[in-house]
Amino acid sequence: MSKTNRKNPPKSSSKKSRKQAKSGKWLQVFATIFLSMLVICVAGYIVLNVRDVAREPVPQSLSAGDSSAESTASRKSAPKQKKKSARSKKSKKDSAARQSTSARQQSRPQSQAQSGQARATQSSGAQLISLSPTELRPERDLLPRFMHEYRSQVIRHTGYVVSYNADYKVPNWVLYELNYAETLGNMPRNNCFDVDPEVPEREMAQLTDYRNSGYDRGHMAPNADLNWDRQAQDECFYLSNMCPQGHDFNAGIWLDLESQVREWAERDSAITIVCGPVLPRTAQQASRMKKIGKGRVLVPEYFYKVLLVPFDGEPRAIGFIMPNHNEKVGRRNRPLSDYAVTVDSVESLTGIDFFPALPDRVENKIESSYNLNIWFE
Repeated sequence: MSKTNRKNPPKSSSKKSRKQAKSGKWLQVFATIFLSMLVICVAGYIVLNVRDVAREPVPQSLSAGDSSAESTASRKSAPKQKKKSARSKKSKKDSAARQSTSARQQSRPQSQAQSGQARATQSSGAQLISLSPTELRPERDLLPRFMHEYRSQVIRHTGYVVSYNADYKVPNWVLYELNYAETLGNMPRNNCFDVDPEVPEREMAQLTDYRNSGYDRGHMAPNADLNWDRQAQDECFYLSNMCPQGHDFNAGIWLDLESQVREWAERDSAITIVCGPVLPRTAQQASRMKKIGKGRVLVPEYFYKVLLVPFDGEPRAIGFIMPNHNEKVGRRNRPLSDYAVTVDSVESLTGIDFFPALPDRVENKIESSYNLNIWFE
């Protein structure tokens, strides 16, 4: 009995130990599986979070405390920066001219748009333009481009840029920006008409060409838009900024349009203006047109003016085409809206692409239509 009792305990204990060993192995398996699943779940959670963060859109603008210049810089891509640096490596002469113009413009009154105080632009069209009001200089960035071959000498003056045509001794176009602050200029008119020192004398119209011609020396960039600075005003009387205009046209409907543009500049903070004569495209057309003086200064039959408002809400543009009459019909109170046309129409008539720097979708939209209710509200 005692022997049997001594032998049985070891058997039962060995069975127990085998059972415990098996259960330990299963626990190890379950623990391994559990830990593996836990690791997989954690890894999946991290991956999903990272992916969601990557999908978050980049903010369209910086916080209110950030400057608009910083916002513009953050949106620039590396290729654009390379392009910009490539452009900056142009000839030393062009660089010096830009620096000179920039220095002269430091005294120029700043518009609400240029100072970054213009109304916020939220429309899709405005976002496409991607022109920061603090960086945009129309006299530098919005120069027209010829679709037809014209002779051109581009001259940058303090308040405007002119493309001068030595063949006809009148400008192809004159471009300038008029902002609210500039409309407050009140320097007295000096009437000091003179030749443009930047144009060779043999190619420049002369005062004697206009004398007793029956035509006014009609401003393209008018004195009233440039009387905010003495140098700007003096330069607007250069003959490179002039065209022969019938007196009743110059002092009539053309003057009405100039006054209306100033009202729009006051209302909309800033407006870009391009204006000039409609010039002949062939020598045959030119031979049929009237000329004055020994210099044979061409008398245009029509004038155009193209306007762009880039900052006030959604960008918009409008054109005007007016006949250069020399009869007393300028004060018949014909509304300016009768002369309004699309910018595309002016481009077709003149062979000039007025705002080639704008993105195509924006340019096509604003140049193909206009809303008189917005302009003449």
